[in-house]
Amino acid sequence: MSGSTARSVLRPERPVLVAAIIVTVLVTAWLFVPTMQGHVAMMNVGSVDVTTSNSAVTDGGEYLTTTLSIHNPTRRDIVFYSGLIHVYDGETQLSDGTTTPFGETTIPARETVTLQVEIDLNPDRVSRTKRAVRSGSASFSGGLRGRIGKEGIHVPLHAGGSN
Repeated sequence: MSGSTARSVLRPERPVLVAAIIVTVLVTAWLFVPTMQGHVAMMNVGSVDVTTSNSAVTDGGEYLTTTLSIHNPTRRDIVFYSGLIHVYDGETQLSDGTTTPFGETTIPARETVTLQVEIDLNPDRVSRTKRAVRSGSASFSGGLRGRIGKEGIHVPLHAGGSN
């Protein structure tokens, strides 16, 4: 490399233009990386796993309490704030079909969190719910509502017995 070429690389003729290009590249990267991570997390939201365990009917029979285990394999935190969770015994719906609210719960990236929820029961089916929980025939369906960043998501609940 000749002396004049080395000098022009170290001291460009248009330093403002070079600085503008560098700033543009840095700002673009700063904006692009989080956005791309959010899109990748949204594409992988189908791999979030929600299962139930430790179900019991409260003493008053108003609620069925169950523990949700939520595994987030994505690279972004997920915030859940409610769910529409139904409880069944065979084809018979035991829950009252309303939204199951709970406080905002953050599931950190690549972690599993357990959350206890109360599901409103149909008052006419409390004794059947107790029998279904004791026998292990109670099953769950529905999903959780939440968000990754500012994007709303819905994650299905995996059906199964109430262990």
